[in-house]
Amino acid sequence: MTPEHASRRRSFAAGLMALCVLLLIAIGAIRDTTPTAVSPADAPEREFSAQRAFTQVERFAVEPHPVGTAEHTRVRDYLVGELRRLGLRPEVHEAVGVSPIDEQGDPVTAGRVFNIVTVIPGTAPTGRVFVTAHYDSVPEGPGANDDGAGTASAIETARALVADGTRLRNDVVFLITDGEEAGLLGSEAFVAQHPLAKGRSVVLNNEARGAKGPVLMFRSTESNSGLISMFGSAAPMPVADSVYAELMKLLNNDTDFTAFEPGGMAVLDSAYANAGTLYHSVLDDPAHVDLAALQQMGDNTLALVRAFGGTDLARLTTGHDLVYFNVPPGLLVRYPVWAASLLGAVALLAALALIFLARRRGLVTLRRTLLGTALALIPIGLAVGVGLYFWDLLKVIRPELSGTATTTPYQPELFWLAVVMLAGTILVAWYALLRRRVGTAELALGMLTWAALIGLGLGLVSPGASHLAAWPALGAALGGLAALRCPPRWRVLILAAGLVPAALILLPSAWNTLPTGLQYAGYAPMPLVILFGGLLLPLIETVWPRRRSPLIPLTALVVSITLVAAGLLVEPIDKEHPRRTSLAYGLDADTGKAVWLTSKSPDQWARRYGGADATGRPPAELWGGSKLLSPAKAAALPAPSLRVLADTTREGVRTLRVRIHSERGANTVGLRVDGDTATVRSLTVEGRSITAGPAGFVFRAPGPAGVEVSLAVEVPGDKIRLRVTDVSPNPREMSALPGFITPPDWLFLGDTKISVTKLYAL
Repeated sequence: MTPEHASRRRSFAAGLMALCVLLLIAIGAIRDTTPTAVSPADAPEREFSAQRAFTQVERFAVEPHPVGTAEHTRVRDYLVGELRRLGLRPEVHEAVGVSPIDEQGDPVTAGRVFNIVTVIPGTAPTGRVFVTAHYDSVPEGPGANDDGAGTASAIETARALVADGTRLRNDVVFLITDGEEAGLLGSEAFVAQHPLAKGRSVVLNNEARGAKGPVLMFRSTESNSGLISMFGSAAPMPVADSVYAELMKLLNNDTDFTAFEPGGMAVLDSAYANAGTLYHSVLDDPAHVDLAALQQMGDNTLALVRAFGGTDLARLTTGHDLVYFNVPPGLLVRYPVWAASLLGAVALLAALALIFLARRRGLVTLRRTLLGTALALIPIGLAVGVGLYFWDLLKVIRPELSGTATTTPYQPELFWLAVVMLAGTILVAWYALLRRRVGTAELALGMLTWAALIGLGLGLVSPGASHLAAWPALGAALGGLAALRCPPRWRVLILAAGLVPAALILLPSAWNTLPTGLQYAGYAPMPLVILFGGLLLPLIETVWPRRRSPLIPLTALVVSITLVAAGLLVEPIDKEHPRRTSLAYGLDADTGKAVWLTSKSPDQWARRYGGADATGRPPAELWGGSKLLSPAKAAALPAPSLRVLADTTREGVRTLRVRIHSERGANTVGLRVDGDTATVRSLTVEGRSITAGPAGFVFRAPGPAGVEVSLAVEVPGDKIRLRVTDVSPNPREMSALPGFITPPDWLFLGDTKISVTKLYAL
């Protein structure tokens, strides 16, 4: 064996070992944030027990309980009784809430809510610590995770504090909100009307967007340095990443956070999101609650209540913002956002210094390095494009997959691995084509340069996400600089050491963002995998074969296709793993005509009901978004009624006070002034003033007496035309409609509505 051959073998062995170690570090970082422990029902009384909390879930999350239903009332009475059993004095805060969500032309949502509020008084309060969750569910499922887990963790936390017997310095308020699923109505009403919402406060809000996985603190209010520092030091398992706060600006997901933040409350918003297929589905039941996730939620909540409850909140609710992320073992790294751009600049300078030194030593040329940097955009761009269309491709191959709320299959792991492998395929194919034409070192430096540029760019425009690229780029650049100055036998080790930040951050971040939904694979997971692999190129080169290198991308492609095929084959679609279908029914009581409405892309069963595009009002305004409609048989459903209570006209403005009522007991009623020439000056519903506009309003849980509305309208002519609608979202009512055919057992009805509308000319 020649010395050159022996050196190549040693380099291959060292490179392969380094790659394996870095992969194990990445896997360890993923597992480090995965909860596994569960405390038994006989755990010490002052501790949180997931088993005890789960008993609560089993008792109240057994049927769907949206606002305005009898089951909703039962759940509320049960929770109030449990708090009283602990010796607390809960209050039912009845109010009218107005949704703080931007409706974007849709009717404004309001409704009657019944928040549950109880207080454990502090000894010398500097403010209040809130433990919040919501107890209403969507009409489709029992809401055992969303938000039965958060509600049960609040009850168990209250029990542990009472059992402890030690009063904290600050007041602890347990707020179990109502109407969250209907538009954050309970939290908005609490912030707007309840005296406990005034003054200094810290809110620990617990949610779920799936059925298992780490409980991630995914966003906080601004000036969060005190909050995040306390979270990182006090929570026993502080899983958090500031990148998710940036992602939440792109994703259409609201929690009660959206109502608490404008009220001046300092909020930590937490949730678990794995197994997202169960989100807002019939399977969100107690059998699908993960006790380990519930334990982490409860342990963190109880520890944070004690920490925040014992400190001066004035020092915690002011300050600057932080960048934060996890590294093993269970550490939360955090630093000021102003340092993000500085870190990005240092990483870029280190990358440029590496290019300069490599050029001085004759290892690269400037022209080829610039070319490699320009060409590095190709795999990054391809990864974004492939990731954005990955979910659409899966739906083309297997259309039944479209019926999920979070674009996550029941068995997503094979698809997640396929996403990672597809990104790897793009990278190695690009590298195989260009490594000899451009140069291996130049391509690696090009990838490093882009990682540093992305880190700097994010530091300037999106600091919370900057660590994804800045730390890996800085580590790789410093490792490269050190490797150029050390003996050859140590270079692989030095390079690997510099790539540890990439292993700790890039691949775990890519994997942990996949549960948000496969439709978002192009936003973060695939580009992050490309950056990770790009920084590994110096090590990959040590194991790259001298011959037959095209086999590498071909093998990666075959593995990717195999993973996709296996994922499609093992993905269950049956009555135990049903898919969502959408169907609505609208009846115009004036004309006697009815329509079916389905989504713009209906499944095979719903397709029989879909036809032309839905335009105009009604019925399109009742469901929002793009819909297909087709004629339906008219059902014998009574129209909602309108009774005039007062009618005056002054200076061309007509003021009406009316009461609208659903004669069939629907749990939502709505009103809109018909006609483009009418100008609504003011609109008040059950005492709450709402934004006036042509879209009008819908009101949830109107109660047996209906809803009283006052409106002032400037309208030419003698008549005001009021369009009154009632809506019932209960899927079980669909079976009574003429022409309805029960869907197969692998489908369940979601986003279901039955509406009746009538026009009143007054």
